[in-house]
Amino acid sequence: MSLMGIDIGTSGCKTAVYSVGGNPVAMASRSYPPMLVEPGKMEFDAVIMLDSILETVREVLRVAKEKGDPVTALSVGSFSEAVVPIGKDGSILSTSIAGSDNRHAHAIDVLKELDPLYFYHINPNILSFTYTYPKIAWYRDERPQLYKKVWKFLNWADFLVYYLTKKAVSTFSHANRMLLFDIKKEDWSDLLLEKVNIDRSVLAQPVPGGTVIGEVVPEVANDLGFEGHVQVVSGGHDQCLNALGAGAVREGQSVTGIGTFECTTIVFDSLPDQDLLYSLNLNIQHHVIPGKFVTLVYNQAGSLQTWFMKVFAKELIERGLEERPILDILTSEAPDDPTGIIFLPTIEPTGAPYFYPGMSGFYYGMNANTTRGDMYRALLEGETMYSLETIEKLSRKGFDMKEIIATGGGSRSDLWLQLKADIFNKKVKRTSNINSGTVGAALLAGIATKEYSSVDEAVGTITGGQTEFLPDSAHNAMYQTQIQNFQKMFEKYGTGI
Repeated sequence: MSLMGIDIGTSGCKTAVYSVGGNPVAMASRSYPPMLVEPGKMEFDAVIMLDSILETVREVLRVAKEKGDPVTALSVGSFSEAVVPIGKDGSILSTSIAGSDNRHAHAIDVLKELDPLYFYHINPNILSFTYTYPKIAWYRDERPQLYKKVWKFLNWADFLVYYLTKKAVSTFSHANRMLLFDIKKEDWSDLLLEKVNIDRSVLAQPVPGGTVIGEVVPEVANDLGFEGHVQVVSGGHDQCLNALGAGAVREGQSVTGIGTFECTTIVFDSLPDQDLLYSLNLNIQHHVIPGKFVTLVYNQAGSLQTWFMKVFAKELIERGLEERPILDILTSEAPDDPTGIIFLPTIEPTGAPYFYPGMSGFYYGMNANTTRGDMYRALLEGETMYSLETIEKLSRKGFDMKEIIATGGGSRSDLWLQLKADIFNKKVKRTSNINSGTVGAALLAGIATKEYSSVDEAVGTITGGQTEFLPDSAHNAMYQTQIQNFQKMFEKYGTGI
């Protein structure tokens, strides 16, 4: 028997099957780039996304069947913010608006009328247009006829659970990022719903991650190739499942997922001091492990590399090289030592905890001898320094990260992980399976269906074979001046020049 994990990302999805012992059985992926309608307006074709996800499910099920290893349970993780509006019959009614879409940014103004700390004690997020509520408000205000037809707005992971089971739920970690969820009551906040004029009926019932929702319904099972009775388990926010899949399940542990965005997920054993995290401009949300909570520090990562390649490696793209070989060439050109060059990673609006709208990043400190390799390493250094000050502040308050576990496509880069170890002066580990999102979803499915007796037993199946990167003390010393200069310039220019 085996377990399936599905990871729905912003530019593509992965589906994988693992044995209960943690061995990979099959994996498939598809891409579906988001559509830039016009500057500031980004959305997904929900039908294309769903078809892409289902293609990966069919593919891995065929392989699992050939290997005689049928799937008994599955769980799903996805990025947050974007939702799918569906009718009572489950039909997709419109496109899915991306988190970075700012077309209805002013909708959060009504929440700004509340005392910020009072709001944070209900829903511990720093107010931003990137969350889900402004998207729902856009449908309500700009597409009222369509809004009347909406039965539920479902986050992507919850939408796929609905597609498989015909049961509509919303996991705590996703519900939190709608800005309408009461983290202590673990339910939608009547006060916030009334404040923003959103009816509870268009939102699904919140449930903890790791809840058995039901079985894949027969008609869907036959279409996709499931055999027997397959249990569907609620998953959650992709970064929470990424943390589980990397083994970050208790306080003092963290995982850094390096994909289109880099997100460092820091684990707490209970609801942390909300006043403290508010003062640090950090959010709080449920982990997928009951009773645990996390905060997220995130910004662009792979998207910065993509920008760099388009601007500085055009000749490699024109030669027809794929992304991985291009990055290998750039890595080979990068110097072995710190550059001293400051790169401000604010070419797009930044993530937590700063949320700078700047879109005016820059390089500083170049000279006539600066090479493309110098600039590439400086980009990785600046991207890493973005989260350094916040993590140091948490450490001073007693929440010390003992080590950093790295996952995701960007963790393939030895250069990137070594300079992270040097900048943070901490051990960095690369997981044996960089696709920790699918691993975490599969583990959660196994925990919920009692294939594992405990979370520790589940995590024990995947924590071997990690590659370690130890900090270079000489490099760390060299970085101190560069870090100070970065932080001064970031504070001065991060919001725009």
